[in-house]
Amino acid sequence: MKARIVLREDMPQLVDVLIRAGYEVVAPFRDSRADTRFGLVTEDNRDGIMLHGPNPLYPPKRFLLPHIQRLMTMRQVDGSFQIEETVAERRLAVLGIRSCDVAAIIHLDRYYLGGHYRDVYYERLRQGLFIVNLVCTIPGEDIGPDCFCVCTDTGPAAREGFDWQLTDLGDRLLVVAGTATGEAMFGDPVFRKGSDSDVAERRALLTEARRRFSTRTSWFSGAVRAVSQGSVPDDTWEEIGNRCLECGGCTFVCPACTCFTVTDREAGSGRHERVRVWDSCALAGFTRMAGGFNPRRAVHDRRNRRFFRKLSHYFVQRELSVACVGCGRCAAVCHGDIGMPTVVEMIRRGVNGSKVDGPADH
Repeated sequence: MKARIVLREDMPQLVDVLIRAGYEVVAPFRDSRADTRFGLVTEDNRDGIMLHGPNPLYPPKRFLLPHIQRLMTMRQVDGSFQIEETVAERRLAVLGIRSCDVAAIIHLDRYYLGGHYRDVYYERLRQGLFIVNLVCTIPGEDIGPDCFCVCTDTGPAAREGFDWQLTDLGDRLLVVAGTATGEAMFGDPVFRKGSDSDVAERRALLTEARRRFSTRTSWFSGAVRAVSQGSVPDDTWEEIGNRCLECGGCTFVCPACTCFTVTDREAGSGRHERVRVWDSCALAGFTRMAGGFNPRRAVHDRRNRRFFRKLSHYFVQRELSVACVGCGRCAAVCHGDIGMPTVVEMIRRGVNGSKVDGPADH
């Protein structure tokens, strides 16, 4: 992989390089409520691009798997129906995507494109996506109190899955090309040749960053073994379920969750749409069958399913990765304190015979 240097003051020109290549650009911004969000970059707001700051809670997977996505339109014409498939295409560059979210996109690629059947709706959007990864190096900014990517081996720097990777060296950015598409843009004069000292400085920054994560950790290997062997006590699963408020927040902010439902809705006189909508295993209706029977009526049964899906060796083997990337979003939004690090700790305590009657320590 080739690397180049861009002066920090020239960072807005990276946006221009992407726009000239035919991409719309989205980047992190701070909104009026001081939350971080991905937004479309325009001439009016480009000075507000926030290179460092908390990772947006609304995951960037929505650029590949929109929260609500139209699949087809059905119209009634002269007593018959005309069906028009809707396959959206978009050339989009995501600037400042974190390494955990890059790992999540790799996981989604395996799920939607890696099997016998390929999801054409996901595939078209994926083909037009240009990923600009930001290496997390600043505690309190990039590295938050709920981050645990070092436990899932997904950060603080991605090793694959990006077109460009940015490392902030202070007065300059080290830009690494991860694909031929990204490398081809290095002909622009904004890119300067790097040196061995630049690479060495990046390596030192990463070594220091790994030491600066909080004590919140997650022992995945032990949890995977316990879940796969069925050795997690029933009272541990019940305790996890008792804490769940069934809001679905953990799944809606998870960048690696894949569940959706499909529904038809009226969209005007004689016109209907079939749409795909994000769904959540936390919701009571997720497993409800025709006729009203629900095999997972109890909330702890649904919680079991979520963590079995994340931690069972069967799924890890099938998809070649744990379906958790250590972003910490579930821990940040869960009112019952059953984000992934807590659950893994509760599993460890339950298997070892410790009490699980209170929030787990980290």
